[in-house]
Amino acid sequence: MSLPIIGITMGDPTGIGPEIIVKALSMEEPFRDCRPVVFGDHDVLLKTIKRQGIPTRVETFEKIPEGGYFPKKIFLFPLSHLNASSLHFGKPDRGCGEAMVKYIEEAVKWVRSGKVDAITTCSINKEAINAAGYSFPGHTELLAHLVGAISVAMMFLGTRWKVVLVTTHLSIKEVSKSITRSRVLSAIRLTDEGLKKYFKITHPKIAVLGLNPHCGEGGLFGEEEEMEIIPAIREARSEAVEVEGPFPADSFFDLSGHYVFDAVISMYHDQGLIPIKMFDFQEAVNFTLGLPFIRTSVSHGTAYDIAGKGVADPTSLVKAMSIASKLSKLIRDF
Repeated sequence: MSLPIIGITMGDPTGIGPEIIVKALSMEEPFRDCRPVVFGDHDVLLKTIKRQGIPTRVETFEKIPEGGYFPKKIFLFPLSHLNASSLHFGKPDRGCGEAMVKYIEEAVKWVRSGKVDAITTCSINKEAINAAGYSFPGHTELLAHLVGAISVAMMFLGTRWKVVLVTTHLSIKEVSKSITRSRVLSAIRLTDEGLKKYFKITHPKIAVLGLNPHCGEGGLFGEEEEMEIIPAIREARSEAVEVEGPFPADSFFDLSGHYVFDAVISMYHDQGLIPIKMFDFQEAVNFTLGLPFIRTSVSHGTAYDIAGKGVADPTSLVKAMSIASKLSKLIRDF
């Protein structure tokens, strides 16, 4: 059976997205798992290729190529015509913001029409897309809007844990207000469904972390556990979901293996991603639950501090493409 077609969005033209795409698609590994196509900018990729000194060619297309997928050849669907020579690393302008969204919008159209089997995204700049008129705090929310998804969640896949976030890109002062029974319950349900559907775990075991120190210590350090988190867990259990918690976040990620769960639900961004990135910074992959298609993403940001220096590691992108391919094959063969 032919390999899945994975659509890769280029992300921020002034970040490391173009660099890791060029590096990843110069390697043999991605082509063992999938047929990659890129949604991006022709001149930006050519400039990146020249800067990296990798003998790679870019071939544009209007219709998905049947064959010819091999290292050092990039099939590109061009969606922007940026002046690559005027771009500055780490300084995306409005045009860049518009381009980032175009790549995503087009990739979504193609995956929903069945032209590609899944999409893998490189990082975008939230400030730039907002400046371009798209009021979304990130990729996940934009994707949910494009498909009208009611509930979505970010699941980070590492070698030790699968971590799902209840809240994503919020300031700390806004987090507690956003920890509601309905949000926690939604995350539990999405996790349970996702583990069964995509990872073929028949009876998933899910852990839920608390928000406050010592899970609030009976209300002494906060009431979110008693008022919102525990009721959500109880309701999920009434639906036959195997879920436990809340567990104190400071002691849960114990390498001794005391807790054995298929996934962990974290209340906020850093609570869940610090342990993931501590052990799997290069290997971790972001997978979106709740969308009507498979979307994976690199687990890192635009990395402006190293953009243009030629040192960006494509490992997370390669891993994200591989997981997108494997998940799409599981669904296709199911």
